[in-house]
Amino acid sequence: MKIQKNIFILLLFISTTAFAQEYQKIWQSEIDAFDKLDGVNPLQDGILFTGSSSIRMWKDPAKDFNNPKILNRGFGGSQIIDLIENFDPVILKYHPQKIVIYSGDNDIQEGKSAEIIFGDFCVLFGMIKAKLPNAQVYYIAIKPSLNRWNKVIEMQKANTMIHEYLNTKSTAAFVDIFSPMIDITGKPSDKWFMEDGLHMTDEGYQLWTKILAPYIK
Repeated sequence: MKIQKNIFILLLFISTTAFAQEYQKIWQSEIDAFDKLDGVNPLQDGILFTGSSSIRMWKDPAKDFNNPKILNRGFGGSQIIDLIENFDPVILKYHPQKIVIYSGDNDIQEGKSAEIIFGDFCVLFGMIKAKLPNAQVYYIAIKPSLNRWNKVIEMQKANTMIHEYLNTKSTAAFVDIFSPMIDITGKPSDKWFMEDGLHMTDEGYQLWTKILAPYIK
């Protein structure tokens, strides 16, 4: 019985390791692109922006915030689990002083519950604090996309859970961009979004820049 149990544990370990390695390959081209951008000496001790397409498609946050030490390492379509699985090459590598995260949007779209998203975020936050204890973490709220408005209840629930969690942390903050994107109709304004109702316009990023500015400074 003990031998069978040990075999099961071994097979489980092999299976989990193989899954993690296969999972990392999904984003390998993105990681390789980051390496090329980094060159021989990747930027250290700066401000790292990472997460999904709302970060990746932010044209030039370094210019928007007038801060050359801002590095954009977003990869479109990613979820929080992808930041966890690719933690070393996407986050740890840069040893940032501040980390701005936008992730959770695609998690909702893939059918994950607010509880799962919150759990994944707690794992990610724990990894950051374990390996980068002095880094400040700023989580941008899941935005109220027109394209995904039917999932707004779950978005708000995930935002609330992460907000309350970060309120207990001295080196972190929840950045509420959700409320300012809602107009007097109770829904997000068209002006924040491209035609797909999901990705942001320049005006949308201008709003985010204004809200994030106090944290970046």
